[in-house]
Amino acid sequence: MQHHDHRTSINKPLQSTLCLCLLLGLLSGCSSGGDSDAGEQPGGLLGPLPNPPLTAGPTAADEPVPFDAVFHTVTGYPLVRDTGPRIENELAPDLTEADFAAGLPDAVVTVPSSVDPATNGAPFFEGLDNVRVEAGQLLELQYIPRDPDGGLPGMFPQQLPTGATFDDNFDGTKTLRWQTYQADVGINEFVVVAVDPEVGDYRSSQAVLIAVDPPSDPASVPNIAPSIEEIATYTVRAGDPVSIFIIGTDRNGTEPDIELVDPPAGAILTPDPRTPEWRILQVIPDTPGTLVIDVLTRDAEDAALTGLDQITLQVLSPADFERSGLRLKDAAAGSGVSYGSAISPVFYMQADGGIYESIAASEFAVLTPESSMKWEAINPLPGRFEFADMDNLISFARVNDMQVRGHPLVWHRSLPEWVEQTNATDREIHMREYITRVMGRYSDAVTYWDVVNEPMADNGSMRTSLWFNAMGERYIDVAFAQARALDPTATLVLNEFDIGFAGAKMDGLLGLLDRLIEREAPVDAVGFQLHVFSSFDQYEELAANMAAVAERGLDIHITELDVAIVDGGNEQTQATVYQRIVETCLAQPRCTVIQSWGFTDRYSFRTLQTPLYFDRNYAVKPAYQALQNALGGSQ
Repeated sequence: MQHHDHRTSINKPLQSTLCLCLLLGLLSGCSSGGDSDAGEQPGGLLGPLPNPPLTAGPTAADEPVPFDAVFHTVTGYPLVRDTGPRIENELAPDLTEADFAAGLPDAVVTVPSSVDPATNGAPFFEGLDNVRVEAGQLLELQYIPRDPDGGLPGMFPQQLPTGATFDDNFDGTKTLRWQTYQADVGINEFVVVAVDPEVGDYRSSQAVLIAVDPPSDPASVPNIAPSIEEIATYTVRAGDPVSIFIIGTDRNGTEPDIELVDPPAGAILTPDPRTPEWRILQVIPDTPGTLVIDVLTRDAEDAALTGLDQITLQVLSPADFERSGLRLKDAAAGSGVSYGSAISPVFYMQADGGIYESIAASEFAVLTPESSMKWEAINPLPGRFEFADMDNLISFARVNDMQVRGHPLVWHRSLPEWVEQTNATDREIHMREYITRVMGRYSDAVTYWDVVNEPMADNGSMRTSLWFNAMGERYIDVAFAQARALDPTATLVLNEFDIGFAGAKMDGLLGLLDRLIEREAPVDAVGFQLHVFSSFDQYEELAANMAAVAERGLDIHITELDVAIVDGGNEQTQATVYQRIVETCLAQPRCTVIQSWGFTDRYSFRTLQTPLYFDRNYAVKPAYQALQNALGGSQ
């Protein structure tokens, strides 16, 4: 397979392809060059896309508009925002009276491979049923766990309703207590998980539907003080703009007014342009220390009824964020690889967006959109598109001379409901139309594309997914062929997890690669995700797996590295794993890119296991120095 040079420049404006396609009326088939026939390949693997398309492509109405600086933390380049109200998943309806009338939902039982349900019965709850109350009433619902084998199961709620408690009765049972109000009217689902007393991973998740009816006498429901949704304490840098979403809540179902009490100098409170009942607070702290901002919420029906909440910021000096040694991207460049990270969506609308942006810009040569390019983010409804966050990440990359990894084009997860509901016979076209629209917009800005993400099952077979079910393994060939037709120079990647050690999954992947090579599918590299743990020690197996990929003429990218601290591990054992993995990559000539899945524990999807190399407050951990050491950048 041809090895493509990495591109480092971004020349074409983002909208050039879109505008050309709109002028030609050929959006369903446009490529980075605007050619509606770019999807056709020798051998007939790809036919022309339909015109008109299965679903409408982007139009001028989907184009983002300028985003005023009072709403975000970026100062060095302009941002854009999507227009109109925020899109909710209109195809995922709320629970209905029919659902309630159908009775208690079946429990969802999770059975570990070590358990035989014939000899160890699943835990369950006794005597549960759906319940109905009026808004204003106190609901009390007792949970009695049972185990067929005579033990006492544990239990925990997945998520409590607003204002509810789950109280221990100290007799093996617990009681849900929930004072309901007008805002709770509707069919609510409450899930409690029963845990087997012998095998902790053997669980039954039981939903109960709670119907809250409007009060028969509204005057009987007490009017309680409003408040705001909880806001975490953030660490920020003195001199940076700080932007904070403030969302007022009122259990009585009205929208409270939001005011600042004795605000700091220069603080601005502005309605969000897409959801006006929300407010965005912007302030620029100029002095290190603890900054507390009082927020008052005023009831919409009784102006004298108010709530008072506080927002706390820990403001540090710029000197507190200085780091010794070479930045990671510079150290990596000296070792012949590119170093980067996944970037959190809309980081510029977080309170700590300024320091987040500063660290990312200085440390990374490659960025991956963590969520901003997933199908549910870009194309949440048929014919509706939201490009703003991805456009902003491209702007961030341009300003900082960073490469971009497009991630992911085809995946079995993070799909909007409408895609999951498509007919199997139409899915190939839906997939190709999506690839065409995304690459048509971004191909000139993207160096690497994760074309297919996680196609393998744990046992080494092909993962059962809506793509595989519709097209079989051929969906992978089609996706890569479509991507190559749209961008002849990009590096096209097949990305997979749990391939950092020997086993059936890696064996299955190598078999898939052999078949793809035989069919001349344009795969250039394999992405090793490497979401590992502090106990990881299979470095020889990792090196062997990388060698097996390299022997097939493919590059290796470490795409999603993080190291969760578990099993008695600590920050030093975590650092050792980071260092050894990077050293393993550097020892393999075909390993050309290393990217972590984020860099601060605050925004990690494994945040409780603190898997990254900056802590929640942006202080470096031993893993940061370990990365420097491995890349040759410590001083």
